[in-house]
Amino acid sequence: MIEQVNGHILAPKQATKYPATLVLGKNGMLTLSSDVHRGQFQLDQTTVTDPIGNMARHITFSSGHVFVSTDPQQLNQWLNIHAKKSWIAQLEKNLGLIIIATLVSLAALYFIVAHGIPAASKTIAHLLPDAVVEEVGEQTFSLVESMGFTESQIKPQRQIELQQLFQQTLDKLHQEQIVFSIQPSLLIYNSKDGANAFALADGQIILTDDMINLAKNDQQLEAVILHELGHVHHRHVLTTLIQSSILSVGAALIVGDASGISDMLVSVTVLGTSLTYSRNHEREADQFAALQLQAWYKNTDSIVELYQLLQTEHNLDIPDWASTHPDIDERIETLRSDSIQ
Repeated sequence: MIEQVNGHILAPKQATKYPATLVLGKNGMLTLSSDVHRGQFQLDQTTVTDPIGNMARHITFSSGHVFVSTDPQQLNQWLNIHAKKSWIAQLEKNLGLIIIATLVSLAALYFIVAHGIPAASKTIAHLLPDAVVEEVGEQTFSLVESMGFTESQIKPQRQIELQQLFQQTLDKLHQEQIVFSIQPSLLIYNSKDGANAFALADGQIILTDDMINLAKNDQQLEAVILHELGHVHHRHVLTTLIQSSILSVGAALIVGDASGISDMLVSVTVLGTSLTYSRNHEREADQFAALQLQAWYKNTDSIVELYQLLQTEHNLDIPDWASTHPDIDERIETLRSDSIQ
């Protein structure tokens, strides 16, 4: 049975619509009539868009002309009989394949997020030149005073002793063949937020007065310094920046122009994943410190004791999933165990 459908045709690189008719013949033969393009064509010589509901399917000829029917139902019925179904169209109608494809996609997404992005970010972070590292460190340091850090109240002689302790720690790491492309430095500040320590991208390590006063001895402060040097050694600050960028760009590409609840869900997902990465970085820095303490003193007592003091000092009731740091009890238990490699 020969059928005819009406519609319009679009010439290549033109927006003008030209009236056209398409005769649907047997064995996939198409006869096109219009003012700009006409002739007979086999269906397999054209490109047909995949079916989406009852929307009209477009037929693109080898010349680049595109036929759009004004009677999509009639054309779609004919195409369903004569057109070869793409594997995507077949997949959409197979529930079993849909379930398998969904599970495979979720597994691939989990692997990429849990392993691919961290590995790629770490590789990129270690490939960045020192000039970039120093620039990031300088930009971060410029925010220190605005974050409430003020001049240290620690006595000058004690600060000299701490600088000596810091240098001795670096010297011992050097003997272990652990060196830094940018020489780390120790900065001491007073902070209204209490005991704290953190590292900048360029190796500047900041200790607060309260952290110094909290520690019972220099070995505990050495443990803090080692933990922060672990962040520097693994370039965690740069890795975090790269991970956040990849996550944000990836979410934007997948979701597109999200709004409302979709935008909120994407933001929460990105934040939750970033917090997971942050907790893993803290574990890695703990491991770095513990390995050195075990090598030097045959135990990790100093860092365990300091964490116990911090636990008493802060005692914040923050859910593990919402924290940048692992649960303190978990960290203490891990450091006490013999399983650190």
